[in-house]
Amino acid sequence: MLKLPIPALLLAVAITITAAFAGDTVRPGLENIEYSLAPAADLALVDAIGKPLLEGYDVEAALQDWFDGRLLHVQNQADAANAKWKEGLTKLQNLRRLPEIVWPAWPDADFKEVTNLKLSSYPKVKIQVVEWTVSKLKQYGLVFTPTDPAPEAGYPLLLYTHGAAFGIPNYFCGWLAELTSKGYVIIAPAMRGEPLFQMQFSINGRELTCEGEIENLEGEVDDCLSMLSAAWKLPGVRKNEFAVVGHSFGAGVGLLAAARAGDRAKAVVSYDAWLVNPQRYYWDRMRRGANNWLSWEDFCNQPVADQLRGLLTRSIVHNARHLQCPLLLFMGGAYDGSVFHLSHADLCRELDRLEKKYTYVLVPNGDHNFVLREGSPPALFALQKQHDFLQKHYPPVSPTPVKPKGEKP
Repeated sequence: MLKLPIPALLLAVAITITAAFAGDTVRPGLENIEYSLAPAADLALVDAIGKPLLEGYDVEAALQDWFDGRLLHVQNQADAANAKWKEGLTKLQNLRRLPEIVWPAWPDADFKEVTNLKLSSYPKVKIQVVEWTVSKLKQYGLVFTPTDPAPEAGYPLLLYTHGAAFGIPNYFCGWLAELTSKGYVIIAPAMRGEPLFQMQFSINGRELTCEGEIENLEGEVDDCLSMLSAAWKLPGVRKNEFAVVGHSFGAGVGLLAAARAGDRAKAVVSYDAWLVNPQRYYWDRMRRGANNWLSWEDFCNQPVADQLRGLLTRSIVHNARHLQCPLLLFMGGAYDGSVFHLSHADLCRELDRLEKKYTYVLVPNGDHNFVLREGSPPALFALQKQHDFLQKHYPPVSPTPVKPKGEKP
């Protein structure tokens, strides 16, 4: 059984939530929706919208009627609200699929080193704080590199995408350094709108925070792709290939980055990915399910057509055809039946239909953050499977040891 030590970079407390927050507006009509009793006509329309919404059909007209009915309802116009919801039921026939998303070009970038960090337990791992620019936004992240010279072919590159939206977890840096010491270069973006670290500290006299706002799996994909572009320019790094290890929010971002990367992505390890099927999370909020999308009311505060395009852009289920690498999909078994599990079931069905290579693992007794719990049975169970998966699909390479001065070859 593989056990990875996780020494602390700083004393830190695990802070990871299962839903990211971005924006603080609320679309009129959605105020306190999860706490109010839903009228029967409201729920009937929500139920009818569910299936075509999840399958990627254009339900704009019916969805607009639902929002209009919600606004009338909070204005105490019950009869008009019920009439609007019933009208929406008539607009769900002969629907067309939403047009496929056209992704923008791969963003380019260059690193600027900010400073170096050290982990006393890993003297042969160099940790750099770097900055770069994407979409005119300054971003920050970490680069982990073995100090021993790279082999001739270069080190394989891992993209680590963290959970929540509060920055890179300090306590996980030891885990990343351990993985680096095996023979990888690892890059870890903080991602737009986030602090560099969950537990911030001063670097060159200030705390570093990425510019921009949290976009819940849209702009963050460009943050990752641009960091890959910059990393491929580093000496000793294999060019135009990488693998992903991600958790929660970051796993959702990493899956989309792999889809956009095509054959440059060689493997993905995903721990409890968030927003795998955004349409399901969206619909779950409509039907007053668990609040696993904290900023849903803000997302809804835009034209309905833009909402539907935004859902499709963020959906790995609806973009799974672009994936060309093997996937290892973990899901904690302790909260089975949640929207996380239902979304992964959607993804597995689509991967099966497309005949993609993947392994889905329901981790016994694992909660959403099990991978962060060092030494716990769920974490050890999953880390061994991660080790075996990477060894098979994207193995590390042994560093070239530095010979002592004066020693003959």
